[in-house]
Amino acid sequence: MEKKVTVIENNKDGLKVGCDSSLCSGCKSEMFCRNKDSVFTVENPSSIPLNKGDKVTIEIPEGRATLSVILSLALPLLLFLPGYFVGGLFSESEIIRALVGFLFMAFGFAISALIFKKKKAYFSPIVKNREE
Repeated sequence: MEKKVTVIENNKDGLKVGCDSSLCSGCKSEMFCRNKDSVFTVENPSSIPLNKGDKVTIEIPEGRATLSVILSLALPLLLFLPGYFVGGLFSESEIIRALVGFLFMAFGFAISALIFKKKKAYFSPIVKNREE
């Protein structure tokens, strides 16, 4: 996945970039998009010299994007089922089973959050090239 962004700040913590909202005009999702005014940090592993205002292309490698989706969505959903059955060991009530399932699901979200926090650089987008 690639995206064109503008460099906002270049410091020792990384490269802060923001989306160019002019690229959003004409997009069917423009009105509902939550990313058009976002600022986030990206890695610059190639040490491309960049200054404030430079346009760059960033990417998230496909495997990392897929792993990110699996960790953030699939893991919690998959943990719901064992939680539902564990809840059945304690009660015959569907409400109790569902609540324990949701508790396991919350545990899955917590695990995902810890992984993303610990491996932040791995899941961060990287600068692919500088736009001319």
